[in-house]
Amino acid sequence: SLCTRNDSRCLSNSCQKNSTCVAGCNGDICCCADASVDSVEELCNKTADPCSSSPCLQNATCLSSAGNLSFTCECPAGYNGPNCEIAVSVCDTNPCEHGGTCQSGLAGPTCLCSAGYTGTLCEMDFDECISEPCHNGAVCRDGVGEYSCYCVPGYQGKHCDLEVNECVSDPCLNGATCLNQIGQYDCVCPLGYTGTNCELEIDECSSQPCLNGATCRDSLGSFACSCAPGFLGDLCETNIDECVSRPCLNGAQCTDHANGYSCNCTGTGFMGIHCETLMPLCWSQPCYNNGTCEDNADNYTCHCWPGYAGSRCEEDIGECSSSPCLSGGDCVERSWASRYGSIPGLPPTFSYDKAEGYICSCKPGFTGTHCDEDINECYANPCQNGGICENFPGNYTCHCPPADKEGIYYGGWNCTEVLRGCTDQQCQNNGICIPHLKNGQHGFSCVCSPGYTGMHCETVTTFSFQGNSFLLLKNPVTPKKDFFYNINLRFQTVQPTALLFYRGEKNTFAKLELLNGYLHLSVQVNDQPQALLHISHNVSDGEWHSVEVTLARAVTLNLPDSSCVESCLNKTSAMIDNDHVMLAFQSTFLGGLPVGNISSNSLLNIYNIRSAPSFVGCLQDIEIDLNVITPENVSPESSLNVRTGCTKKDWCETHPCQNRGRCTNLWLSYHCNCYRPYTGPSCATEYIPGRFGSEDSSGYAVFSLGATQNENLNISMFVRTRKSSGLLLALRNSTDLYVRVYLEGGKLTMLALNSMKLVGKQSMNDGNFHLITLKIEPNKMELFQSSQYLGFISTPVLTIQSKDILYIGGLPDNKETDRNGRYFKGCIQDIRVNHHPLEFFPITNPLNSSINRTLINVTQGCTGDNLCK
Repeated sequence: SLCTRNDSRCLSNSCQKNSTCVAGCNGDICCCADASVDSVEELCNKTADPCSSSPCLQNATCLSSAGNLSFTCECPAGYNGPNCEIAVSVCDTNPCEHGGTCQSGLAGPTCLCSAGYTGTLCEMDFDECISEPCHNGAVCRDGVGEYSCYCVPGYQGKHCDLEVNECVSDPCLNGATCLNQIGQYDCVCPLGYTGTNCELEIDECSSQPCLNGATCRDSLGSFACSCAPGFLGDLCETNIDECVSRPCLNGAQCTDHANGYSCNCTGTGFMGIHCETLMPLCWSQPCYNNGTCEDNADNYTCHCWPGYAGSRCEEDIGECSSSPCLSGGDCVERSWASRYGSIPGLPPTFSYDKAEGYICSCKPGFTGTHCDEDINECYANPCQNGGICENFPGNYTCHCPPADKEGIYYGGWNCTEVLRGCTDQQCQNNGICIPHLKNGQHGFSCVCSPGYTGMHCETVTTFSFQGNSFLLLKNPVTPKKDFFYNINLRFQTVQPTALLFYRGEKNTFAKLELLNGYLHLSVQVNDQPQALLHISHNVSDGEWHSVEVTLARAVTLNLPDSSCVESCLNKTSAMIDNDHVMLAFQSTFLGGLPVGNISSNSLLNIYNIRSAPSFVGCLQDIEIDLNVITPENVSPESSLNVRTGCTKKDWCETHPCQNRGRCTNLWLSYHCNCYRPYTGPSCATEYIPGRFGSEDSSGYAVFSLGATQNENLNISMFVRTRKSSGLLLALRNSTDLYVRVYLEGGKLTMLALNSMKLVGKQSMNDGNFHLITLKIEPNKMELFQSSQYLGFISTPVLTIQSKDILYIGGLPDNKETDRNGRYFKGCIQDIRVNHHPLEFFPITNPLNSSINRTLINVTQGCTGDNLCK
């Protein structure tokens, strides 16, 4: 509707198109002309924009919305009303601030501001300081309608433009002159005064101008010094020298002091203030080291403490000069005062009455007055975990045990630390790992089995010599300060005779050989024999043996072998030391010497040298001048029939030895050690027994001992009989039948010249073979039955002669035979003299069957008599 809802009256010209405004309860409506009442509202709603007729006055802004007949006027200042038709007076509200007067005008209200304010509504305070009314650095402070000037010192007035004269008040005293300054004044003081206003009198004594203890007296503008005795001058700066008059006598030295002097009488022999009095000699303390001085008529005597000497006790007797302390102990004389308090055994402080003598400060591990007693550190059992303590002079060592039951090794100084060096390390070829601890670091070392070397025992050191072999090794020439050569090695062989090594050349050499199973060392220099050593121990037994040869200040042959019990080391004092030896010893042959035409100039001087046969067997752990020989040291050109490792065929595997013979394996063959009465390469041959007394005949055999001459004689043989008597053997020399062995009552009996008869305890006429043995030495004879020792007979010194004759079974003379047990009836087999067989019917050498042998009625075999014929 175009009717105003806030008024119940119709506005003028509010209805358009000649319609009439009718006021109603529901608002004023316009009743359109020429229209029925029912259609008034519909027609009125179809009117145009109500602001199109410009209903707002005073150029007010009209606001309406489409489809709505109402509008609103936004009136300018000074008007209000629905159509801005009412003029309003602004000054009615008095908008002017701070007491300003409001005046209305055509251009709007205007404010007449009170003093000190400005702005349209007098809202701003006017700053009177903008014009800088204050002078000379004064500070301007603005007020309401006014300002104030705050002057700096020395100025005054409303605008601080007037200077102040500070001297008007006469501030300067004591006739001082006042000088006016800006904001202050200065006083120029007359002589003798000071201070801001010259109010203080100056104290010239305050700087202490008077010297040497003088008294200062102040006066106006000056001072005066009253000098102490002995000084003069305006400031008392001059010391009066009292020594000028030479007051000191007898050549004493005068020393000037303040108002005085002193005399130094030292060395003059006088005393007193002026050194005028003769001084006693002891007053000069002529005795040293706290000696006691005694005055005499014209001299003095010094009485010294024990430990000191000299006319003035100046000499300290040196008790340590004889070096009485042993075991490295330090000798400390009791007169050495500076050592007191720091040496155990000395009192804390020095005293002359105890200065005689000395003490010994012992090294750790020693005690006693002269450090001559060793402290047994092992008494405290310092070694742990089974370690064995070994005491040394001044120290001890723990020998730690091998691994315990759990395989743990201990080491360290007291065997307290578990050694871990072998935890991750593996020694090869059955080498034993030994852990160690060095400088705090765990490590290990391998103890290699024989035949191996290297950090892990990985390198073979064994060589096999197959026969007609040799191995040449060249050593470089290295000048040596001390002459020393050595060859160490292990060997295994069954050869009784062989060459182990040859070091040198034809005229100068060291040679080690096996001769009849024994080691022989010969050394020759320039064709002159220097040493010939041997060790009487059989080493040709197929077992490993070690040998050490050293040529230094002495020549040594050593067999460090567990099987060798005594006489295993032989040495001589021969000196082998010259340049020729050094050159010759560059070459070493092992196992043999080259033979034939080998094209090597270095071998020419070795040909045709006499030596044992080449070695067949194995060598290992060869060490020449402390250098271990390994396969890498060997070249094909310098060796023949030598292989790495130990090649040894088991020839005994097929049991070639018969009749219980013992087989010994050799490198190239085998050897059978036969049980008696068997012989031959395979023990297949039996010695043929001799039959005595066949068909009751009288028979005997005769052998010559010429080939078996020796101091000792060993005769053994097998005997079989059922007779209780019979001569078994007898020995005759050029004069007597000196020993007989026969059966008496079935028991073995021995009789010698001028001796008692020895009779066995058991019968041996049981039809079985029995081994009997007779051992003859220069002064006794021993008899054995099988392995049983029957006893011995003492005899005069007896020497076996080459013409001595051995009788078996009887003697050529029947009566003599009857006196010595009668002719033997039975079998005798395998007679041996000093292990040499005597055969009735030779099988080993039939061509020599008649040499040194006579058989009378002795037949082959061991068959009994034919009792049935």
